[in-house]
Parts: sequence; structure tokens; C-alpha cells
Amino acid sequence: MTGGPAGAPQGAPALSVRGIRKAFGGTQVLHGIDLDLPAGQILALVGENGAGKSTLLNIISGALQPDAGSLRLDGQERHWKGPRDALLAGIAIVHQELSIIRSLTVAENIRLGDYCAGRAGFIDRAAMRRHARALLDEVGARHVRADAPAGRLGTGDLQFVEIAKTLTRDLRVLILDEPTSSLTPFETEALFVVLRGLAARGVAIVFISHRLEEVAALADRIVVLRDGRLVSDRPAATSPREAVIADMTGRSGFFRAAERPARREEEVLTLAGLCDRAGRVGPIDATLHAGEILGVFGLVGAGRTELLELLAGVRPAGAGSARLFDGHGLPADPGHALARGIAFLPEDRKLAGIVPNLSVQENLLLSWRRRRAGWLRPSQERQAATPLLRRLAVRASSPQQRLRTLSGGNQQKVILGRCLAIGPRLLLLDEPTRGVDVGTKAEIYALISELAKAGMAVIFASSELPEVLALATRVMVLARGRERLLRDNAGLDEATVLSAAFRFEGEAAA
Repeated sequence: MTGGPAGAPQGAPALSVRGIRKAFGGTQVLHGIDLDLPAGQILALVGENGAGKSTLLNIISGALQPDAGSLRLDGQERHWKGPRDALLAGIAIVHQELSIIRSLTVAENIRLGDYCAGRAGFIDRAAMRRHARALLDEVGARHVRADAPAGRLGTGDLQFVEIAKTLTRDLRVLILDEPTSSLTPFETEALFVVLRGLAARGVAIVFISHRLEEVAALADRIVVLRDGRLVSDRPAATSPREAVIADMTGRSGFFRAAERPARREEEVLTLAGLCDRAGRVGPIDATLHAGEILGVFGLVGAGRTELLELLAGVRPAGAGSARLFDGHGLPADPGHALARGIAFLPEDRKLAGIVPNLSVQENLLLSWRRRRAGWLRPSQERQAATPLLRRLAVRASSPQQRLRTLSGGNQQKVILGRCLAIGPRLLLLDEPTRGVDVGTKAEIYALISELAKAGMAVIFASSELPEVLALATRVMVLARGRERLLRDNAGLDEATVLSAAFRFEGEAAA
């Protein structure tokens, strides 16, 4: 990423919080947080999953009420009855889990609640599209059509739409929770240009990211939460990455790439000219062995998710052929995949992964229960769930805690545990570390490596190139749905992978 941290003039605090405390049940989540955010400053809020970041920001944006403490906006004490109060006052939040209504158009989502109605009450759709178009251009999403159905957009484009929505108000404070988790480096830099511009106009910005290189490139300050307490508040320009990680975790020197296992001779998956029926991905030629970790990289829209959905039976196959470890072709549907020992972790955990109102244990054992006929005793379920929860270090008060009350990273661990509960031969992971902190990321890397050493075949798709190069034994690069590179990871560098990711349609694959 080019450019340095924002350098906007900074004056009196646009936002001040004092003594903010919050508990859920018997668990104290925030322990008296004090924080000032001047107008025009970009503050990075970092910490491990469960540190209290989302709870604090939900209080600031009106989604939660604090148990104690006060909040001031532009020097005036404020009490929000709900998110709408905060939004009308100029505090907008873009959550990691997007709130896009997929059945509406992009313009309708951006102008939700204010459809440019005239005096007669009729919606001026042309004006709505023009306004949406201007906001999309402002956030660097010139390729997104204002009249496109939101449900047809990929996750990265939906993130741009979500950010564009916040610009319809007179912003004083903009909060972004993992806004770049589905963006390419170029889209991320375009977003950073927008954020620096907003800061220069006096908007105070709170930026949450587990990608510390982004934090260093964008922020003026880095504030670290750990176990619900503010443990450090540093200028970004003089904060070494190692010091920030130590503040987050309470320890240092733990973060390292996972050891790559050796692959075995047994073939788990063979693909020959495989395409999906809709023409979104293919042709793909590859062979996957037991103990191998295949990392799939590509830009947003490259076909990473479509490939994994094809292998998991979510989308139908078209041309080409596939043979799995049991001698048969691809599964006909996700249930068929589970029955054959193929587990799939989807990219969007909110839409396709979690059942938020079920307990941690119920979510963990959804697939496990499906593979077992008849009535199961509660003791059997506890015996199945407890080792997995312990192995994944899920932070929950009990297995009966509602999953929606857990942090995003702990929800991700539960979904990963659901995959492991069936004892799969082939594990498909779409953005397995999306929205998790550096400590959890290292744990997931080590777990995937451990599974591969035990003989499991793993395919994971990731938009983070350093992650792919750290973990994969072989790397596949997709561009516009087509395979551009398939190579052993030994000696592979970022320049080679990125060159393949940006290769034009007319060029041959490596």
C-alpha cells in the first residue's frame, strides 16, 4: 500500500467516552473504558477476538446500552435509545457482517429509508440512481452498477455499497469493522484514499482490522483492547508491529507461519477440465493428494468461492470431470457431500454459516447430528462437543451460550469445529481466517497443518496472499474464473502469484 498515515488537522474530541462498562450475564466484557477521538483523526482499534471491540463500538453507535459510563459527541453528553438516534446525530457504523438487503438494488440499499420521494410522494428513481452513482464513485466502486440487484454482487462489492450508505448522512464519526476483509489490495488502497479524504474534512474515523500492515498504513493512533480493558494507546508512526501484538496477546514472539506437511501418494481429488454450469469458474485441471494443502488465490470475483462451492455440491457442475477419493464424481448437493466426508466452511458466516439463536453446541454439532440416525442422548452430544471446543479454544461461558453473543472470531471457530466434527477426508475452507485476530489466525494455521499431517486433504481460498504463501503446499491462482497458475509453493514469490492473478484472458496459464 502506498501513502502514509492520515495527517489531518486534529482539535477537540469529536467523541469522548468515559468509564464505559458492560456485562453479559455474569461476564464483564468492558471494564471502564476511557477514550477520546478528535475530529479528523483515524484511530485503529485492535485486539484479539473477544477483547470487547465490537461491544464498545455497539455502545458508541447505539446498538447496546452501557451499564455505566458516559458518551459525549462534540462536547455534549448523549444517550442513544437505539442506532437510529446515533445515526441521525452523525455516527455511522459499517459492521463486518454486512446488512445489505439482497433483494433490493444497489441504489435502493444506499438510499434505504429515503427514496428521493417528491412532494407527491412518488419515488424519483432516476434521482436515486444518480445519487447512488455519485457515492459509489466516491468510494472507488465505479464498476458497480447502481441499478444492479445487490444479491448478484460479490462480498467485496457489497462492502463498497455498505460504505457508500454511510455517506448519505452528515458524518461526524465513521466506524468501520474489518472493512477490507474481502477487498483486493487495490480496492483497499482506493478505500484508504476515501477515508483519508473524509478525515481531512473533519470526520473522526474508528478503524478495526486484524491486518496490522493496514493499521500502520492508515491510522494516526493505535488503541489496543485486551480482555475488556484498554491496555495501550500509541501513535501509529512509532508503534512496532511486535509491540502491538504483545499488547494484544500479553505475550510476544509467538506468531510464525505453520510448518508445511509432506503430501502423500493417495489421490483425494482429480479434476480434468472442470467447469460449473453457470460458466463462473473453469476449466480447472488439478490433482490433490492426502496431506496436501492447496491454497486458492485470486482477486475479488476471480472464482475462488465458486470453485469451492462447486466441489462442495452447492453449485452444479457443467463440463469436465472429477473423481473423488471414493471413486465417484462430485457430490450432488451439500448433504451428499457431508455423507461422503466432504466438509465446507463458507465465506459468509452470517448468511451461510451460523444459526445465531441456537447454542454454541447446537451449531457445532449440526452436521454431526445429520450423519447419525436416531435419537441422541445429551451425554453423547456433550462428549462429541467438549473435545472440539477445547481443541479450538472457543471462548464461551458454556456450550449452551447463544452463538450470536460470541465474537466473530469465536463464531468462526465454531463453524470450523462443525466441519471437523464429521471427520472429513476433504476439507474446503473459504476465507477461514476472515475477521479473526492474529492469535486466532496462528491457531487456525497450526490446526490446518496438523490436520494435513494426519492425512487430511485441505483446499482453502483466501484473499490474503501472505496467508496463502505461509500455509499452502501448492498454490492455485484464478483470474476471471480460469486457472492461471498451479505450482508447488517452494520458492514461489508474491510477484509471480500477483502476475498470474492479473493475467488477461488471452494469455496462457503458467
